[in-house]
Amino acid sequence: MTTRFTRKFTEEERVAIVEEALEYGSNALVAAKHELNPGQVANWKGNYRRYQQTLKPKEPKEENIIVNYKTEYKKLIDENKEKDLEIAILRDLLKKKKTI
Repeated sequence: MTTRFTRKFTEEERVAIVEEALEYGSNALVAAKHELNPGQVANWKGNYRRYQQTLKPKEPKEENIIVNYKTEYKKLIDENKEKDLEIAILRDLLKKKKTI
């Protein structure tokens, strides 16, 4: 009975393998060279493309986070209503000016 073991690859090793697979155009050849399953190389390639030159997801940007978004939303809705009313008044004035 054979024992299974899991190899751990660093991010740099995985990126190098993926770049090699992209260069050669064959997952199977690169997988055989590194004694990997071609499906694993394909997964790494997908992540490489998805996360742009790295295999780890990028941290979300926390810029411009609105803490009280509900109150901000209500303020913006009120401002929008005021602007709509102002536009309606200006259109009405234009109509009256044209008829004079």
